[in-house]
Amino acid sequence: MQERARDTRRALISAASELLARGGPAHVTLRAVGAAADVSRTAPYRHFRDKDDLLSTVAVESLIFLRAEMQRAAANSDAASTPLFRACLAYVRVAWECPNHYRLEFGGDYAFKPSGVLEVAAVDFNQYFQELVIEAQQSNTLIADDIRDVGPLLWVMLHGLAMSNHLVADQPCETGTGYGAEDLPRVLALALRNLAPR
Repeated sequence: MQERARDTRRALISAASELLARGGPAHVTLRAVGAAADVSRTAPYRHFRDKDDLLSTVAVESLIFLRAEMQRAAANSDAASTPLFRACLAYVRVAWECPNHYRLEFGGDYAFKPSGVLEVAAVDFNQYFQELVIEAQQSNTLIADDIRDVGPLLWVMLHGLAMSNHLVADQPCETGTGYGAEDLPRVLALALRNLAPR
């Protein structure tokens, strides 16, 4: 019975994530998620208090995925770049590939009450990001000023790049505007150059 409940919960989270990817938070309702997961109408209400609870769960999984992608990229010693550059590249790449998930986590265009689990995941992500900044400062890749200044400055730069191609996901930029994936390494290198020690 417990295994079946876990499977149902997993199916609901997956369905919510797919609906979010296709149409943003407005497309995620408990009824639509239940239908997409092919479960009873009442099943979503047995697993989640409300839409905010469900979206918080999706956001937690997205944050964990983002952190894992950044860590994997930073640890890739085959690449001819710094761990900081690779982690930042992964951050923006994931944001571009999953714009509605990114905007749910960081964009602020849909206000919802985060769950305690999401707040913990956000603290964990911020801790990892701070560790990344400290390691880059210690390896002389990033300016050695106060981390309380450098960390937010780096994040603002990454957030700007992340949002540059999807300020409004359902109203894409005109053809020929914005960045392509092939532009990202060049633009990120330029941005990080301004935060490098002189």
